[in-house]
Amino acid sequence: MKKFELVAVHGIIKLVQQEKRNVMKVDIKINPELTEITHVIHAPKMTAELMSLIELLETTETKNELLVVKKDDKFFVIEPEEVDIIRTEGGEVKLYTRNGQGYDVSKSLQSIHEQLSKNFVRVSKSAIININRVDHLSHAFSRTMHIVMKNGVTDSVSRSYLAEIKKHLDI
Repeated sequence: MKKFELVAVHGIIKLVQQEKRNVMKVDIKINPELTEITHVIHAPKMTAELMSLIELLETTETKNELLVVKKDDKFFVIEPEEVDIIRTEGGEVKLYTRNGQGYDVSKSLQSIHEQLSKNFVRVSKSAIININRVDHLSHAFSRTMHIVMKNGVTDSVSRSYLAEIKKHLDI
């Protein structure tokens, strides 16, 4: 993915692509009546740079991604980068971190998925993974796959979600 940075030059804010130093003007208007950030891009045509910018904007949305989890009657705040997998086990939602620690989550799997960034991908009706924390995939029965996270936790990838996983991993 291409990297961009905001640069202030003579009172004008510009978005600069770091590799090629292409300049794109950015006009920021503050309106206290708005309840959410809206991005409007005016361009003569769609380009690869615009697609990269759109991807950048989508992945840096200002969501509240911190997760509140419970273990042994204590509540912990977990940052998404620390999460390997979130799944249902026996009707309860469990979150597993990089170090393999398991925590209880009071939200539904669907609401957690909506809260998190595009780095979190559904692999089945009962599991969401952090795509950046996948160790490896292996074939299983009935054209399914097992996914092994870097913390050693494993799960199955349902056939209906397999194409999405392959797309994210460029397989």
